[in-house]
Amino acid sequence: MINMKKLRFTCSRCGNCCTDKNTLVNLTYLDILRIKKGLDLEIDEVLDIIGFFVFDKTLTNEDKKRMIVTPIETERGLAFIGLLKNSFGNCYFYSPEKKKCLIYNLRPMFCRTFPFSFEVLDEKKGETDSLINIVYTEKGKQYCPGINDEAPLIDTEYWIQLGKRTLNDLKNNHNVIKKWNESVKQGKVVPTVKKFLLKILEFNDN
Repeated sequence: MINMKKLRFTCSRCGNCCTDKNTLVNLTYLDILRIKKGLDLEIDEVLDIIGFFVFDKTLTNEDKKRMIVTPIETERGLAFIGLLKNSFGNCYFYSPEKKKCLIYNLRPMFCRTFPFSFEVLDEKKGETDSLINIVYTEKGKQYCPGINDEAPLIDTEYWIQLGKRTLNDLKNNHNVIKKWNESVKQGKVVPTVKKFLLKILEFNDN
């Protein structure tokens, strides 16, 4: 395990994380709400920028346990929610000409935390009181030039606080999707993606 106090990183604005064809930027319901509100989108416009990526195989319980983001029940089966890509495989919101994200202040949680992921080492009352470890993601190690021996040491305290917020957001997202999936299995709701979006948009009204 790498000592997190020795982690080095600085963003080089290479765009690799925004243009890798095999990288899916998962969205939590909070990401969707933030982007919708920030861009003042109607629900059909939200559906134009996010995708519901369906699995091509039946997931085992072990598969589900390994997943960071809980998949949701849709009319086509279990699916991940993520930002759509254009025909070149780039993120919908990445500008290759300007070499920047067009919704940087609204960007999803996984964009904010890249190239790091977080794990709870010692859970106490909750994420705000837990010990957090920071590690490089596998994708980060594969193609992020910002990870190198010449990069500055990271601000550990900043990343720890971001990690705690991230883990808390993931926990809330899991609970929301779990309730949705249970409602689908109980026949209380028809699992369409539009109905799911309408359901989470109710949180903006509360």
